[in-house]
Amino acid sequence: WPADPSGVYTAKSTYNRLCQGTERAPYATCIWRSWAILKCKIFAWLAVQHRIWTSDRRARHRLQSDPSACYTCLQNEDNTEHILIQCVYTREVWHYMFEELSLRGSIPTQADTLLDWWLTTRANFRKGHKRGFDTVIIVTIWALWKQRNARVFHRLNQQKTAYDLALAIIAELKEWRLAGLGGGGYGSFCESVGIG
Repeated sequence: WPADPSGVYTAKSTYNRLCQGTERAPYATCIWRSWAILKCKIFAWLAVQHRIWTSDRRARHRLQSDPSACYTCLQNEDNTEHILIQCVYTREVWHYMFEELSLRGSIPTQADTLLDWWLTTRANFRKGHKRGFDTVIIVTIWALWKQRNARVFHRLNQQKTAYDLALAIIAELKEWRLAGLGGGGYGSFCESVGIG
């Protein structure tokens, strides 16, 4: 077997050979090592690669004629960056999240991109709390996506103000803690940011 110096096949040598020369995405650890539930991680993985089905993507694939305006603010094009970080409503949700949880760092601006802002803000946290911050980011972008869809599909009973959405996200994070998600590490992060 040419992949191992001993000439004997092993799964490890095959894996190492397959991964030779490959580069890791800088956001892979942020997403896959977070304490978020799997469906939220998968959504975040697709979102940072701009692979969620926004109207601009649908237009590129000729599933609709032109991209729609943002369903929340009606000001800019409905695309991943706008929905999750640049929209006025979205930045208001981020503001409330940072305020309620006393998180360090700045809220996103209209010029930021999700990945750049996430990685820059993540640097403000000590090693033990980076996973907790990543979890907050992932659950927040998941909630923002669901809010966007509530507006797209006219689900009036699911639409929330920015402050109410921030409180709902914090309640979800609290439920995850009560369910034992992430063990002591997540619990420690929750205590540090005031998630009871």
